Amino acid sequence: MGNVFLAKDNKLGMLWAVKELGDSGEFASYTRKSEVSVLRRVSHPNLPRVTDIFDENKKTYMVMDYIEGRTLKEILASQKKIPPGRFYRWSLEITSALFYLHSMKPPVIYRDLKPSNIIIKPSGHAVLIDFGTAKGSGENLDEYAFGTKKYAAPEQFEGISDKRSDIYALGKVLSDMAGNNATIFLKRIIKKCTNRDPDARYGSVDSVRRALIFSRDIYKYAAVLTAVIILALAGAYESGENAKDSVKKIEEINTNERMNASYENGLMCFYELKDYPAALSYFEKVDEARIPEKAYYVRLCNVLLNPDTDRRDLFSVAEEFEDFNEREISLTDPERKARNDLKIARLYLAFCDGDAAKLEEAERILISVYRDHPRSAGDALILLEAVYREMGRLENGGEWYLKAVRCNDELIEINEGDEEFLIRRYLNNARFYEELEMYKKADETYRACKKRFPFKNSDIYIGHLRLLLSRQAPDEMIRQAYSEALSIKGITENKEFLKLKERMENE
Repeated sequence: MGNVFLAKDNKLGMLWAVKELGDSGEFASYTRKSEVSVLRRVSHPNLPRVTDIFDENKKTYMVMDYIEGRTLKEILASQKKIPPGRFYRWSLEITSALFYLHSMKPPVIYRDLKPSNIIIKPSGHAVLIDFGTAKGSGENLDEYAFGTKKYAAPEQFEGISDKRSDIYALGKVLSDMAGNNATIFLKRIIKKCTNRDPDARYGSVDSVRRALIFSRDIYKYAAVLTAVIILALAGAYESGENAKDSVKKIEEINTNERMNASYENGLMCFYELKDYPAALSYFEKVDEARIPEKAYYVRLCNVLLNPDTDRRDLFSVAEEFEDFNEREISLTDPERKARNDLKIARLYLAFCDGDAAKLEEAERILISVYRDHPRSAGDALILLEAVYREMGRLENGGEWYLKAVRCNDELIEINEGDEEFLIRRYLNNARFYEELEMYKKADETYRACKKRFPFKNSDIYIGHLRLLLSRQAPDEMIRQAYSEALSIKGITENKEFLKLKERMENE
């Protein structure tokens, strides 16, 4: 729907996406107005922010968050299976973004949900992009018929769309992500989403989200349910007091699992989805006597849901949580204390708003976890890398980026994470070195990643080729990198690769 440029703020060193919207034709005018009217009202972690809109040379420009990462389409083309953890994280983040759009006044209908319009950031979070076809009207009849074959609901080709049209496309995306690994519960969700009759689909995205959470919990707690069944069968052959004891054990397991499930769901909604009403509803179901941490999350949610909130109130709760963790948990359950510390550090990181002092608080906690709790060292390193990356952005790189590199190096050394995660560590390091103008180190990092994960990820080969071209490396090195990249399945459809190819031909 328009050209998009990567721009750098020379004063702050921040990167932004600047979208140039065309000025010719009635259709271009329609899509420009549509996108501007939608994005200027959006504020959600899984949607890009618009920070400025201006006109120049009879064209409109939007300055938006630069969403770094790979499209879901590229990821699906490069790997056969999406692990269940990622599947549910991305699915719930996409549904959270759609639910937010549908809840706006008037509701926003996205109309073009598909894998190429979903970017997975290096942090692993999904972001919905490109609002050129979105409409901010409550009317069903469309001025133009929009949609992409396979993903567009049947009624869209007749110029009709509403919330249920987005649900149809969501079902198609879920089907792509699940592939042949969909559980029976997930298959039912997809089938209902993609029913040709809009009235037979889910009535809201929130209903889809709740169904996905149920499906995830069934998968996650399958082992526990098996244990419950075994106990139940054992109890069936007992009598008298022994049978009563078995029933009590089953009830206790069920109660604990319900509490744990509600608490875990609350944490996911709080940290991953930033869906504080949903998080609060889950935390309120938790028995404080069993999980006393619940009280702090309820207070945090209430602070965040208060329109007159002061961030100092949030950090005050975080400090009390940290004090409770040290006073009540550290001696009785050190590993639980470490898990809580990681969450408190995430609070400081997530809500720092550019405050270096809060990032230093997070760093202090994470270094302590890394030093004293070997089982949680990997998780501490992941968050430390994020803290140092944010500090580097605030202070224009320098030593902070090198600290982030050291975190990634250690994660790579201890092999913490799956293959895709480790590839991201290499790529992050290469980009840090490029920011620091340490181009030889960046080149070595790309080569090391290629050697360890040959032909596994297009970003490795595209990033290396881009580096060699920008540094005007010898032609032989560039040709070799280009030849290696051609071995990646589907890379000839990658827009960035095609631009690099064109640049090679021109030079």
